Amino acid sequence: MSNERLCQVVASALGIAAGDVSDATSMQTCARWDSLQHFNLILCVEEAFAIRFSSERIPELVSVQALRKELARFPS
Repeated sequence: MSNERLCQVVASALGIAAGDVSDATSMQTCARWDSLQHFNLILCVEEAFAIRFSSERIPELVSVQALRKELARFPS
């Protein structure tokens, strides 16, 4: 899983520059990442990486770091 690719997907979904996305980017640090955008972001990440997150995990995936760690659990 490419961290750069994840950052690009997050940036595109949130409408921000890819250079502004890091592991520290989260709902708390990014004004554009609200509850509605969270749903959209999850859908974009699932589509980009051809995976499906567990509905129980989605509320916890509120940072790029959390998304990256969760993606690492899926086979490449």
